[in-house]
Amino acid sequence: MRPLRGSLLLALLVSASTLAWAGFIRGQVRYQNGEPADHVIVRLRSDAIAFQTETSTDVQGKFNFDALPLTAFYLTIEGQGFRPYSTRVDISMSKMAYEMITLRLDKPPQVKAVPPEGPNSSVSAKDAAAPDNAQQEYTKGQKLLMQDHQPHDSITHLQRAIELYPSYSSAYVLLGMALFQDGKPQDAHAALDKAMAVDPKSAAPYIMLGMLQNQERDFPGAEKSLTHGVELDPNAPEARYELAKACFAQGKWQDAEPHAQKAVAIMPAMAPAHVLLGNIALKKKDGAGAIREFKEYLKLDPQGPMVPGVTQMVQKLEQAAQTPQ
Repeated sequence: MRPLRGSLLLALLVSASTLAWAGFIRGQVRYQNGEPADHVIVRLRSDAIAFQTETSTDVQGKFNFDALPLTAFYLTIEGQGFRPYSTRVDISMSKMAYEMITLRLDKPPQVKAVPPEGPNSSVSAKDAAAPDNAQQEYTKGQKLLMQDHQPHDSITHLQRAIELYPSYSSAYVLLGMALFQDGKPQDAHAALDKAMAVDPKSAAPYIMLGMLQNQERDFPGAEKSLTHGVELDPNAPEARYELAKACFAQGKWQDAEPHAQKAVAIMPAMAPAHVLLGNIALKKKDGAGAIREFKEYLKLDPQGPMVPGVTQMVQKLEQAAQTPQ
C-alpha cells in the first residue's frame, strides 16, 4: 500500500500504540449488600489541570468517563444517602482504569432486580457476587497497576483475587493488562482468554485483547477481537476507534471509515479519532476534509503526542491548496 504523498507520518502515528488515544475510566458501583447502585452521581476532578466532570451510574451500577486528559483524578461519590467515597485514579501512564466500588449506606437501599436482558447483565451479576476478600485483592492490584504503575507487583494480588473467586472477569482483564505491561504477552493473552471463557457476554476482554494486538501489530487478530467486542458493545468508542485503526493499518480504509465515524459520533472529544479520519480523507483525496479533521484534533488535544506531525501536515495541505495547479 502506497500512502498519498505526505500522509505516511500520520499513518504511522495513528497505528502506533495506545499512547495516541485519550484516556478513559470505567467502573461499577454496588451497595454493601451486593445490589447495583443505579443513578448514583460519580464526580471526577483534577486539580492539576482544573478539570472536572460528572456522570451517573446506569441500572447495573456502571459508569463511564471517556476522552479524558492523561493525568491524575480524584473520583468521589458523596451526599446521596451513604458514606462518602473518594479515591485517586491516575491514568497518566496506563491511559485507562477500571474501578469496582462498594458503598456503605447510612440506611439500607431499596432492593432492585438486575434486568436479565442485555449483553452485559451477566457480567454485572458475576462481578458483583465476588466476596469481600477477593474484592480487596482486586483493589490492591488495581491500585498498583493504575496508580502506582507497578504491573509486576499488581499481578500477585490480581491472581489472588481470581483464586478466591474464579469467575472474576474484571480481575482477569486487569491481569491481562498487567502481564502485558510486565513483558509477558503470552500470559496476558491467556488471562484474557480466561476472561472470555468465564464471562462470554462481556465485551471488555475482547476490546482489551484487540488493543494489545494493535500494539503488537497483529492487525488481523485485532480486527477479529475488536469486531466481536463491538458486536457485544456497539457503543464503546474506544473499541470502534481501535477497530478502525486495525482496518486502516491493513489498507482497508473503506472499512475503517464507518468505525472511526461512529467513534466520534459517540465521543466527539476523542481527539486521535479525528487524526484517523483525516488520514482517511487523504485516501479519498479530500484535502479540505483532512484539514478539517486535523484541526479538530489540534483543538481538542493541543498538547497531544501527535501535535507536531499534525501541525506540519496541516501546513503542507494548506500550502498545496493555495498553489496554482
